[in-house]
Amino acid sequence: MRIALDVSPLARNRAGIGTYIAHLLTSLVRLAPEHEFLLYTPDPLPRKDHAFFDAQPHVRVVRCPAWLMGLRAWWDQIDVFHGLNYKLRGWGRYGGVVTIYDLSLDRIPQPSRKLLGQRWSFLGTRRTARRASRVVTISTHSAADIVELYGVPRERIAIVGPAVGQEFYPVVDPTVQASVKMRYGIRRKAFVLSGGGTELRKNIAGLIEAFGRAPRLREKLNLVVVGGMGRGADAIWEAVRRARLEEAVIFPGHVPLEDLRVLYSSCALFAFPSLYEGFGMPVLEAMACGAPVVSSNASSLPEVAGDAALFVDPRDAEAWAQAMTGVFEDANLREDLRRRGALRVKAFSWEQSARNLLRVYQELASSEGERRN
Repeated sequence: MRIALDVSPLARNRAGIGTYIAHLLTSLVRLAPEHEFLLYTPDPLPRKDHAFFDAQPHVRVVRCPAWLMGLRAWWDQIDVFHGLNYKLRGWGRYGGVVTIYDLSLDRIPQPSRKLLGQRWSFLGTRRTARRASRVVTISTHSAADIVELYGVPRERIAIVGPAVGQEFYPVVDPTVQASVKMRYGIRRKAFVLSGGGTELRKNIAGLIEAFGRAPRLREKLNLVVVGGMGRGADAIWEAVRRARLEEAVIFPGHVPLEDLRVLYSSCALFAFPSLYEGFGMPVLEAMACGAPVVSSNASSLPEVAGDAALFVDPRDAEAWAQAMTGVFEDANLREDLRRRGALRVKAFSWEQSARNLLRVYQELASSEGERRN
């Protein structure tokens, strides 16, 4: 088959979706050398990615403006076209596939500068999902949302979940840990780690309230929240002031991978109080680095974490205070969560994800062949 993929996010976003695409495509092209892959992008790919794909004889990187991808797919005689980020800009002989990661803006609307708010985006994505031959998503929970909100039949939805890359592993060197803690001003003996920035659904203000309600934690630990502090930060700073935690809470912003790995490895626990996730990669990343995890019980997170996390209602600050205190004070519980987390991470692999995606393409080709016969 000749398969074209719109890899636009790979050129501009190495967090989240960009990282998912990079890992998935790397595994996919290694798995299926018998197929030809054309990677459409309006912008240059990062040097490392371009070098890898350029070295594969069955892969071609094609510079193409987004608005011309449909015409380019026709010119290239594509069999399957796959839009990897909510949009389906082309079509193939066997049809088109679109990846929809989550419906967070539909479930938890955000303030928007757009004239019609998020309504126009919702209608556009729903129209794309209904038009596509197959919809790919990253969890059973997201699949259920797509069925409910977009009206796509479940049999047309395939799950191709993420996995943790080899770049996440425990860093146990105390000298390295001490150096990173000093770099980010973590002066207390232990700390709780979280992440997600200022998005309302990440519920960082709720976590700060819970931390403030836990006397043992607020006295002895720092709370370190990684991620950008953009629009919506005022509510988070207000939560810090209201809880009188100015000396305890640290916002280092975005941190490089090598430091994030150390923070995961050295925290007393990783807290993830999100109200909504399509998957919840930070939970698996933390587990891969040996952190005990306390997680929200909302959306996809129980599906992802399995039996390897302590689950709490994300809207119950008192329950979060008790859960975090319990994990911090109970060495046996922390060790059990670490052990379970290390096992849970092994349930996900990029190779299996690539196999699941390849099966989607093969099923489209097979069903088209049956129709012609």
